[in-house]
Amino acid sequence: MTDRYSWSAYGRCEVRKISLDQIAKAMGGTVSVSSPDCVVSRVGIDTRNLAGRDMFFALKGPRYDGHAFLCDALRAGVKAAVVNARNHLAYEFRAKNPGFPVVLVKDTTKALGDLAAFVREGLNVNAVSITGTTGKTCTKDFLVSILLEDRSVCASEDNQNNEIGVPLTIFRANKKDSALVTELGARHPGDIKRLVEIVKPGAGIITNVGPGHLKLFKTMEIVAETKAELAVGLPEDGDLFLNAGDPSSVDIARKTRARVTRFGRGRGAAYRVDKVRVGERGKCAFELCGPGFRIDVSLPLVGRHQVQNALAAAACAHVLGSKPQAIKKGLQGASIARMRTECVECADGYLVINDAYNANPPSMESALRTIGDVGGARRTIAVLGGMAELGPSSREFHVEVGRKAAELDVDLLVAVGKMARPIASGAVEGGMPKGSVFRCDDVMEALDTLKCIVEPRDVILVKASRVFGLESISNQLTSRAFIRDKLAANV
Repeated sequence: MTDRYSWSAYGRCEVRKISLDQIAKAMGGTVSVSSPDCVVSRVGIDTRNLAGRDMFFALKGPRYDGHAFLCDALRAGVKAAVVNARNHLAYEFRAKNPGFPVVLVKDTTKALGDLAAFVREGLNVNAVSITGTTGKTCTKDFLVSILLEDRSVCASEDNQNNEIGVPLTIFRANKKDSALVTELGARHPGDIKRLVEIVKPGAGIITNVGPGHLKLFKTMEIVAETKAELAVGLPEDGDLFLNAGDPSSVDIARKTRARVTRFGRGRGAAYRVDKVRVGERGKCAFELCGPGFRIDVSLPLVGRHQVQNALAAAACAHVLGSKPQAIKKGLQGASIARMRTECVECADGYLVINDAYNANPPSMESALRTIGDVGGARRTIAVLGGMAELGPSSREFHVEVGRKAAELDVDLLVAVGKMARPIASGAVEGGMPKGSVFRCDDVMEALDTLKCIVEPRDVILVKASRVFGLESISNQLTSRAFIRDKLAANV
């Protein structure tokens, strides 16, 4: 076992076979044993799911080493493996299985990307890459929904946006696909540059630049420079889509050779929205305006922030050739990945907004505004955990979230975990009554608190960085067992 991912090279349908020598050349590696008859069409990186796969990539991470599972891969029937030439586990495996062909490389994760770049060169697709501090996944989902109206699309699943997930997306593309949509994430400067080298996008969307992963990037300037790596990597005949209201967009636009198209409310926006209306349960309707067209759109998702994500997707799709009616139909029929303002109406009459996939200061504010829009006259409860990787200013960012909760008239606040304590402090500083603020050490204490305070018709937001696991609170809130236990607690 190395990871949960598995993939098949060259797609889901007709598969192109590649010789081991071709694979080694693409990755800059060498084949340990001459195997001219060995061809590969399907590859795996998870020994739990190698049935029918020809080659195993032994990836190595901070907490796992795929080389420890080479024997498992051999027993599963693979024809070959890709290994680190200096890994001692690979050396031991080769000594015991001298006739088994392996491709020796310096870094198996880089080799995975190198092979993906080789595969990408054989795809005849419009490639679009999306990055930004917030909104990447939702913008991707909106764009895919629009493009599927008139073409076949291969796209990142969930948020497979790193040096493993992006290659996996490319390997799923097939000959019928005319568009490839990838989400690009980053934890270090240079990460997006590397992913752009693999994907070779002709179009790129930068949703925004904000305070995310500051513990890793140190400054907002470095965050902006990293996001701009997408702009730098686009070709001269490519298209870059920038948020006109984002202050960083001016500098980013100077760094690209591509055509620049702006969306949003800022100066020079070619695509914009008018007459935004927040309707039932926080779902937005608006007029979407672009060059030569104006359409009425009603989003099926909650949250004002989704309007900007939809607009970015619409701008890109229109430039790629989508007609206004396809844009409207695609936006109105879109479905977004789980745990992103996911609403569940529970049997006891309360509504849970599961937004627990990730969190940073801008997305926290968006979520707090959403709970107000959805709640209307109903009582609102914000269950908030920590925001990871914010660096030295982490406490101040958390305090500000609490103040924002008070400013937006959230009725009750449940702060979960040590990192979230400043959120509670900020809420009290902002004017929220002390009796309306609950500090809980962990998820279990938070659930016990919620059993005592949740009432029918409440609207409950659950949000935190994924590392804190608050999705378990959402799952419990929507379960029959929670409702039963809540009734027992109130007897």
